[in-house]
Amino acid sequence: MGIVPRSVLITPNLCHQGHEGIYPCALSEPADNTARSDAWLEQNVTVILESKAYKKGGALFIICDEAEDTNQFSDGPIGVFLLSPFAKGGGKKPYSVNIHYDHSTLKTMQEIFGVTPLLRAAGDKKTVDLSDLFQ
Repeated sequence: MGIVPRSVLITPNLCHQGHEGIYPCALSEPADNTARSDAWLEQNVTVILESKAYKKGGALFIICDEAEDTNQFSDGPIGVFLLSPFAKGGGKKPYSVNIHYDHSTLKTMQEIFGVTPLLRAAGDKKTVDLSDLFQ
């Protein structure tokens, strides 16, 4: 025990992803999809941030896979949050940018782990990676 992989993908189940029109998995959960996903994040992000692995230099990306689905905001933009001691602001103060990222998470992960060739849109020279979020 005590061995942590370099990368872990954690995703909530369908009941806690925040999608519209999904019903709670348990009667004790709120009917509101956003409230359920927020509760899931609060519970799980806390565990990750308190872990030894995270404290030794981890990075937690919280990526929303859904955007506003009405009017001019249909299908974008989506929220991306980076929690890390290596993030700009050092976890002590907020940092935000208005850079248009598209397929940037894939490109960033491939760069971090040295996976080549860069796949599909990640290999496009116009695709910006997420390095601007780090110190």
